[in-house]
Amino acid sequence: MKQISTQRHQLAEGPFWSQSEQALYWVDIPACQVWRWHQESNEYQHWTLPKKVSAVFTTQSDRLLVALADSVAYLDKATGELEHLCDLDTDIPGNRSNDAKCDPNGVLWLGTMDDAEESASGRLWKITPEGKKTLMLEGVGISNTLAWDESRGRFYFGDSMTRKVHVFPYPEFCDVRSQNPFFEVKEGIGADGSCIDAEACIWNANWDGSRIVRYSPEGEVLQTIELPFSKPTSCVFGGADGNTLFITSASVATSESELAEKPLSGHVVAIDLKVALGLDVTGEPSQPFAGF
Repeated sequence: MKQISTQRHQLAEGPFWSQSEQALYWVDIPACQVWRWHQESNEYQHWTLPKKVSAVFTTQSDRLLVALADSVAYLDKATGELEHLCDLDTDIPGNRSNDAKCDPNGVLWLGTMDDAEESASGRLWKITPEGKKTLMLEGVGISNTLAWDESRGRFYFGDSMTRKVHVFPYPEFCDVRSQNPFFEVKEGIGADGSCIDAEACIWNANWDGSRIVRYSPEGEVLQTIELPFSKPTSCVFGGADGNTLFITSASVATSESELAEKPLSGHVVAIDLKVALGLDVTGEPSQPFAGF
């Protein structure tokens, strides 16, 4: 396991692997920061934004797309300037953006949540490159786990408040939350961010569970990776051969004694799956946003 981040983050999230840049992006939500690490040069960049930021994406130009607390905007990497694309949940001031991913067509799917984590006031939005929003779901607690398996017509979406991840039909879409979930984690653990590998297996970060769990397309647990921190937040495949799993984590709501005992809490780490686990499995790089 390799430490990638240079500092402990409060809530590192949204790891995004850029295949064209061979670089990893991530955010620290409460610190309002976007980070970039270039693998070959080992160089870092970061941008501090005026509001909380929950996700970052490359685009069809050199600009980035960022999910701010109450809006989606383009970020100019050279100047740090933001260009507004659309608003989010302005009718629910307590809400903020959370997990977000681009579907295979480069359309943004973005979940919101109550920033106080008290009410299920979150939503799931679909946002086009033109900034047109479509409301897909309401009554979401803490939106997490967005992943697509086109071969099976599946879209995975989870709610950490209910501890459940469901399989929704894709590209046709309907609310299936009243049905049995694809998987459900036990009490005291949150089903946080996920990614999908080339074998259509889901890798899920277990918040307060100190592990990443790999599920088959049938929902069977295939592998469990124990981690040196309690709060993994998400994961993504990357690296030159796609065999590296990058994992983000949080240090919020963690005691000083635990931080001393688990110094990688709040850091971003990388695991070479072949070397560490003997797993010859790869994953797709992150999907950029289709806008410019």
